[in-house]
Amino acid sequence: MSQTESKKKNIAFVTSDLKSGGSERVASRLTSLFGDRYNNYYIVFNSEDISYEINAELIDLNVPPTDNKAKKVVNTFKRAAGIRRAVREHDIDVLFSFTTIANRAMLFSRANCKKIGACRGYEDLMLHPANYHRLIRFGSKILFNSRESEEYYLAKYPGDAAKCVTIENLFDIGIIREMAKEELSPEHAAFFASHKTLTTVGILSRHKGHWDLLKSFEILKEKVPDAGLVIVGHRGLLEKQIKEMAANNKYREDILFTGYQSNPFKFLAKSDVYVHSSISEGFPNAIIEAMACGAPCVSTACATGPCEIMFDEYRKVSPKGDYVIADNGVLTPVFDGIIDYDYSHKSEAHEVFAAAAERLLSDKELAVKLARAGAARADRCDEAMIADKYFELIEGEEK
Repeated sequence: MSQTESKKKNIAFVTSDLKSGGSERVASRLTSLFGDRYNNYYIVFNSEDISYEINAELIDLNVPPTDNKAKKVVNTFKRAAGIRRAVREHDIDVLFSFTTIANRAMLFSRANCKKIGACRGYEDLMLHPANYHRLIRFGSKILFNSRESEEYYLAKYPGDAAKCVTIENLFDIGIIREMAKEELSPEHAAFFASHKTLTTVGILSRHKGHWDLLKSFEILKEKVPDAGLVIVGHRGLLEKQIKEMAANNKYREDILFTGYQSNPFKFLAKSDVYVHSSISEGFPNAIIEAMACGAPCVSTACATGPCEIMFDEYRKVSPKGDYVIADNGVLTPVFDGIIDYDYSHKSEAHEVFAAAAERLLSDKELAVKLARAGAARADRCDEAMIADKYFELIEGEEK
């Protein structure tokens, strides 16, 4: 290599594992984007049950999770030591951590390279903003995936503005649309053929609010008898409880759990409406993916992400008592966030969510209009539109 030829940078990504999750999906996508430009490494704490493909050399630190509090502390330092060792052995130039646990390990690693921590979820930011400030104090930048999250953080730590950047999650929209053409299995196809389908995609965890979705669906069925609910996804701390609640629904025969799907897009493309019942988010990948597949979307106006996606020019709205038809979809009031599996406990928010879904099932002109607008919004998240922002983050001089 000549003296004038620049050395290829070595980039390392850190997540706990590659089992599931939006952060892991984005990180794996970035390894493909960076493949020709950088040497990629991917550090995980546990390599069992990998769901995402990566274009990187995998480094397994073999420090799996534990429920023991004392061992959690020990694990953090083991992971930190492993990260520091990997940075030294592979001459890492830039280290990306993409989850809260990974951020913590990177902080304690004191790795001698450019460090970028990620804030991917509003709830963790709201509860622990000082953790992100600590990352910055010890030399990291913070990558946010929503403007609302960055604004919330800078209201508390305005002096950190030079170390913060917001880049929306990126997608290969062309591949999504190509995969969406795949046919469903005969069993799944029969369900879609016999129902007006509402589909949701995501892990079965608290912040996704599936219990509220099931209550809203029960209300909707009273007005749209042929409605069907499709839940794509698996895992999560509430998987058992959510499935038990669905089994107790008056319309349980009209609820389909598909389990894990390597191609969720084929379900989205054949859905009448995409529904998103989250209590909090970071940047909800599934909404953009549903829009890319041509599904009109209904979402709670939760923090953060939906308002930025639904409006062409971001503005925060907090609907009360009715839904809001935005540029690219419909926003509804946020649910109260209280885990409650009792169908007799329904609120106005459940009524409004059901009414919004009913509107898109019955008003075909509006549904088509929002589906087209949503598809255009998804195009703005294509990796070709966003790639340069990531390259600038990597190549930019430290401030």
